[in-house]
Amino acid sequence: MITVKLPQEAEKLLADMARASGRTIDQVAVEAILETIEDWQDARIAQERLKDDDGARIPLEEVIRKLELREAAERRKKPAAE
Repeated sequence: MITVKLPQEAEKLLADMARASGRTIDQVAVEAILETIEDWQDARIAQERLKDDDGARIPLEEVIRKLELREAAERRKKPAAE
């Protein structure tokens, strides 16, 4: 368990948000903290992946074309509905 001392304005905003959303102050605070931690973790993962970035890119049009071809091939494999 932790205790956090908030500035008065932040405490008021937190209480307002909790009341408006029908949740407790604790629920709103925990959710906000967890979202911040998840964002931080996502940023760390992105930074790690960027270290290995070779700069190669695939145009969106090519990705869409390949997906359409794959879907068409899968449709051809399925038996026709009777």
